Amino acid sequence: MGEQVAADPRRPFLDRLDRRSSEQLRGLGTPQRFYRGDVLMRQGEPGEFVMLLTEGRVKITGQGREGSTVILDFGIRGDLYGEIAVVAGGTRLADVVAMGPVEVRRIAAVEFHHFLDQFPSATKELLVSIARRFLVAQAQRKVPRKTSPLSRVAERLSYLVDICGVATQQGWLIDIPLSQSELAQFVPLGRTVVAEALESLRTLEVITSSRMTIVVTDRSKLDTLHRQQV
Repeated sequence: MGEQVAADPRRPFLDRLDRRSSEQLRGLGTPQRFYRGDVLMRQGEPGEFVMLLTEGRVKITGQGREGSTVILDFGIRGDLYGEIAVVAGGTRLADVVAMGPVEVRRIAAVEFHHFLDQFPSATKELLVSIARRFLVAQAQRKVPRKTSPLSRVAERLSYLVDICGVATQQGWLIDIPLSQSELAQFVPLGRTVVAEALESLRTLEVITSSRMTIVVTDRSKLDTLHRQQV
């Protein structure tokens, strides 16, 4: 019997592949390095290559309903970017920006298509990734207006724990260096509103925070809060 891999769409693309296809993908392309604020991919560019994130963190940004910048999602080691434009033959739909030192494998479109031809199971996981990416982006651009700021911030922090939380003695460390402005763009709500919600969460002893760092100390209470819609 073939190797079976759990198909949790929240896991990075690389981690959802079987061993053979994972090893093959890691060996493709050429290595590149970026630093905080560098744009790895820009909205509107042609889909000439994909990038496999091998180290570091990135943010995916787009335009909100009123033209403001919205962080659609965050990326961690093993995530793949640029695949939608490569597969569809179109242009990039969002910017991908480094949040610190980042290392990637830049893989030409032709080389990536050859990889998919070799490993049909990878194509299935790619479709899962694309579908999830569209759903996440759509949800970020259409936040329900009746949701309370505290509930929304709690929901976004819970999401971050799911995708990049690291268990520590103090609680769940969100393993992404987030400024308050970036968190506000991810919620997305005004910076002052988000700051007030964070202060409430600290008062309730749900989180602790310092510059660029958030630790969820009570996950159960955080999840209860994000289910309270008003």
